[in-house]
Amino acid sequence: MAHSKATAPDDEPVGRNSTIAARIRRIDSLPTLVATDGLFSRQVSPFAKEVQAEEVVARMGSKTGLELMRGVAAVNRGDFFDLLVLGAGPAGLRAAVEAASRGHRVGLIDPKASITGAPTGAHSKALREAALCGATTWAEVEQVKNNTIQGAIRASARQMRIFLVEHLQGIGKLHDETHIVFTPTDRAKPTKALEFNALVIATGSQANRFPPVNFDLPGVYDSDTVSMIDRIPERLVVQGAGIIGLEYALIFKKLGCKSVVVVDIFDQVVPMLDSSLQEACKQTMASEGIELVMKTKFTQVEALPDSTALAPKIRVTCEGGKILDCDCLLSACGRSGVTKNLGLESLAIMGLQVGRGGFVQVDENGYTGVAGIYAVGDCAGGNLATIGQEQAVRSMRKHFGSGMLSKETRMSAKPLGVWTIPEMAWAGVTEEKARSDGLDIGTVTVKFNRTVRGCVTHQEGFLKMVYHGVSGKVLGVHMFGEQSCDLINYGAEAVCDGDTVYDILQFVFPAVTYHELYTLAAQEAKLKIMHRGAKSLTAATAWERVEVALAKSCQEEGKTIREVLHVAFRYFDLDSSGYITPEQLKAALKGLGMQLSDEHIMKMVVEATGSDEDEHIEYEDFLRIFNVEPERGIVGKAEIQQQGL
Repeated sequence: MAHSKATAPDDEPVGRNSTIAARIRRIDSLPTLVATDGLFSRQVSPFAKEVQAEEVVARMGSKTGLELMRGVAAVNRGDFFDLLVLGAGPAGLRAAVEAASRGHRVGLIDPKASITGAPTGAHSKALREAALCGATTWAEVEQVKNNTIQGAIRASARQMRIFLVEHLQGIGKLHDETHIVFTPTDRAKPTKALEFNALVIATGSQANRFPPVNFDLPGVYDSDTVSMIDRIPERLVVQGAGIIGLEYALIFKKLGCKSVVVVDIFDQVVPMLDSSLQEACKQTMASEGIELVMKTKFTQVEALPDSTALAPKIRVTCEGGKILDCDCLLSACGRSGVTKNLGLESLAIMGLQVGRGGFVQVDENGYTGVAGIYAVGDCAGGNLATIGQEQAVRSMRKHFGSGMLSKETRMSAKPLGVWTIPEMAWAGVTEEKARSDGLDIGTVTVKFNRTVRGCVTHQEGFLKMVYHGVSGKVLGVHMFGEQSCDLINYGAEAVCDGDTVYDILQFVFPAVTYHELYTLAAQEAKLKIMHRGAKSLTAATAWERVEVALAKSCQEEGKTIREVLHVAFRYFDLDSSGYITPEQLKAALKGLGMQLSDEHIMKMVVEATGSDEDEHIEYEDFLRIFNVEPERGIVGKAEIQQQGL
């Protein structure tokens, strides 16, 4: 995310009366634009004429209730808003509710009659739910979609009603740093100027459209217009192997699409993911019968002669001559910020910048550097709804808050999720990023079926943990499988708090849940740290048991570890050959009460010798496995025999 050099406005003063006074002083100092024959003319703020800041504060203790209410009305009347929000998506609605819950007058500008507060991706989530519920007809899919939309509308309406957020149905365009030209959707209503103390731009993003795709052809969609599909395609081609493309490819295949082909010009699917998640994606698509064509671009997209609006027939010609015929083409090649036609250019001279991809440049609090103007969500590079909502809350806390925000530490890693089938989620760094940064790391992967819950559900999936190889600090968590988007929250907390695998082992999770994955991963990571460089944890653990038994012998007999190892080697070396064979090791361990398979024995031999080819454990190897260096002059079989071993 790009950052402007400007700093955000000072936080609201603490204390009720001082807060009110500060608010009204800001109002008094603002010029007001009022509608005239020429649309705008400047005059002294009518609020300043009616009431002064100190006057309202004084009235707070007045016995005359009428005068007090006049002061309050002066703040909340007419076309002045403490906050105006452009866009009623998840980030815009969150900003509006956050400010309104603090007692400020908020206007939410959006052309839609009904506010859902749902992200663009909500459509794919509804289709996904329909697919997982076994929908086989579009009527069943529509039912799930409609239920989702109605539920979202009810939830948003409830929030707006509770916190008195005013829905201004129409479009807004910035006139200057304190005024917006508002054009109602209802053309019978006049265009007017609205004055604000703070503005949040939350206009979201739109699908990128690149040639040679002709989006006017029947059956051709992008990640916005995909919501207009009214059938289950028979043959689907998806352009783009990113998050959106993979989601829809798997969903439509699950809904019964006979053929799905994903084409991408790059060589990796969802390149920002850890390699383990990328590989899991590819395996899932292969198992579902989805063809993946990488490092390939479209050269032509055309409608076949017998194509109609009701029965589209599309031909996609790829680089190299590959031809794909389909009845539905979905282009999912990323998104760009919706920032045109908002009047932002009028503030460019004051420092507001729109960067590459149409994203407004902001600081960590969503501040643009101009007056009280903020930008949050997709239009500011938020990418995911939850990130945009977090930006929205921070921006409102910064502008209307008490100053605590500047004293808080921001989450260094946010939990992110992808609603493919099955889900994927992650927090923190990938293994590849950690290694490229030169970090000393370890990794451990635990499959779902190692948990009790996994044994019950038989669901496929895994958790991969990236940790510091010495301290055990958790650096990243990556999950694949159903419920990953819920389970990742604990992993994100562990990364942000700087927790170690030892901290995780102290945490008590609910019984028979997939949270057990964290415990199992931490246990294995702990062993790997204890046995750094070990080729096999099983072998290292077995040698650990031998070492503990020998340590007890040291204590009981009052001998040094070297003396005990001399005796132990003679016990293991049954034929006094000067080395221990796999058969001798197995027999000796059996005598110590350790029943191990031939496979485990061979792993112990490899662990001791450091070679997959050497099956003889020399005396030096035996000492070194217990971190005891051979004595000088004792280097070989003959010397060992001379020592009486």
